[in-house]
Amino acid sequence: MGVVQRIRYQAVEGLRAGRFNRGVNTAATCYRLGSTLIDSGCANRWPQVRSFVREQLLRQLLLTHHHEDHSGNAARIQQMTGARVLASGLALQPLATGWRLRPYQQLLFGRPQRLIAEPVPDLVELEGGYRLQVIGTPGHADDMVCYLEAEHGWLFSGDLFVGDRTRFLRQDEGLGELLESLRKILTCDFQILFCAHRGVVKDGKRAISAKLQHLESLCDSSRELYRQGLPPAEISRRLLGREELVSLVTGYHFSKRNLIRACLQLVEKVDHGVAEYTGETEFPGR
Repeated sequence: MGVVQRIRYQAVEGLRAGRFNRGVNTAATCYRLGSTLIDSGCANRWPQVRSFVREQLLRQLLLTHHHEDHSGNAARIQQMTGARVLASGLALQPLATGWRLRPYQQLLFGRPQRLIAEPVPDLVELEGGYRLQVIGTPGHADDMVCYLEAEHGWLFSGDLFVGDRTRFLRQDEGLGELLESLRKILTCDFQILFCAHRGVVKDGKRAISAKLQHLESLCDSSRELYRQGLPPAEISRRLLGREELVSLVTGYHFSKRNLIRACLQLVEKVDHGVAEYTGETEFPGR
């Protein structure tokens, strides 16, 4: 059974919709502030998103990044409303030409249609005096940005947060860049997170800080166990537990082992500058 949830926080409305309601969190949220929409949800949730969009005039759609659960309905919304679609410069090509989706991504989220988007400016001014500052936050995706409404302390965070105790990582995520983005966003003035997958997080700065501390601690623990001679597979089991069904379903594209690999790859040298992790010590069977 699917997920459909309406969200309201002060002037912000949202629709959270996903294909499944158990196990993996497949629900993505599009947020509305006046005549501006931030992200467009999953393509396979178009009927629900269409109803939400039709409720009032839409002038523009801002994307946090190109991934299918964020840009999934952007082309349809553009066609239906004539709204401008804006995204970071790095997102424009994949949005226009498409990109490879794995079977699990098509199953969970659907396939977006291609579209021509415009580069988002550094500052987006909305009716009602709202001002969204565009902040580059690569890591989860090279093209990811957050939108900060500093006067109200709101951060539309895309996939920067998701949860404060990360246990899985995609193969194509950059952990080093993610850590830098978390540190960068903590220098900004906000309290409320509008998360694409968790909804409204009211103590948002604390939540971001907790995620950063967790990942830094995980990197430190991974380094220490690697120095002790443990292979990455055993480090993963000790620190994160055994792989779960989601890892198998995604062909380990989204897995705990990816997170441990990424932690170890941040280590330039181990034990007196002799041992260096190069990814050659692999997990059995993969």
